[in-house]
Amino acid sequence: MTHTPQTRDLEAFNAVAVELSFRRAAERLSIDQSALSRRIRQLEDQLGYQLIRRTTREVSLTAAGEVFYERTRLISSEITAAVQAGRIAAEGKKGFLRVGYMSFAALDLMPRVVREFTRRYPDIELELKYIRTQGQKIELSRNNIDAGFMLGPFKHPQFETREVARERLVALLPVDHRLSTRPSVTLQEIAQYPMVLGSMAEWDFFRLFIDDVFLRSGNTIDVKYEASNALGILGLVGSGLGVSVYAQGITRFQPRTIMTKPISDCDAEISTLLVCNRAYKTPALMNFIAVAEEVVKAR
Repeated sequence: MTHTPQTRDLEAFNAVAVELSFRRAAERLSIDQSALSRRIRQLEDQLGYQLIRRTTREVSLTAAGEVFYERTRLISSEITAAVQAGRIAAEGKKGFLRVGYMSFAALDLMPRVVREFTRRYPDIELELKYIRTQGQKIELSRNNIDAGFMLGPFKHPQFETREVARERLVALLPVDHRLSTRPSVTLQEIAQYPMVLGSMAEWDFFRLFIDDVFLRSGNTIDVKYEASNALGILGLVGSGLGVSVYAQGITRFQPRTIMTKPISDCDAEISTLLVCNRAYKTPALMNFIAVAEEVVKAR
């Protein structure tokens, strides 16, 4: 034998070996019976020995055919499985995705997207990584994550961005604070009190955003305490150690020790983006983005 048998010839032989009928095997493969016979003859000529014994009344395997069938049927099933697995991966239904997120997305948006995506694509493994906004941009450029929920605005030709949330800012006050009885507060009123904000190391993007909001209104703030995460901010404010400013989505999760108030003279909004690197888009990633867009529309 000078060449390895072709997959289609092995498929033809295995169909005949199972059916022991050229007619039924041809119907199974959806080909003409004459074409099936040619494939079998071609395979036997290539191997140099007979595989199938044909008479006018029956079809049977030769001793060589029986051995050949036992070995090749496993190959055929592996090929079929490989084809199916490849198709599933090509359709983005199996694989692995790494998703970054920051604090604002962690409370509600990211979990809802992950829940719906996992329901639809249970064979895609998700690795979730908490990474600040600036860090996500670096990780995306290095292909260390596939997508990221980050704060906007952000535009760059290397990245594809979709806005998935836009929120107003609210004031966070201890429940017994003198401003807690007001229907709303102003930036000037907030700036009169010590503030609790996320640390510059972890919240750099949002910290700069808040600084700009107060500066544009002609107010300066005194940051008394810094926290590395949202739970720390809520805990410090709830303990009466200061006031804070956060995205409006926090109102759905505020503890009993916290009051949230609209800021009447602040129209600034913070946006959450879903970002991916255009150079590394995969079918699985495209499915994740599509699910995220559906979840956002359904809100």
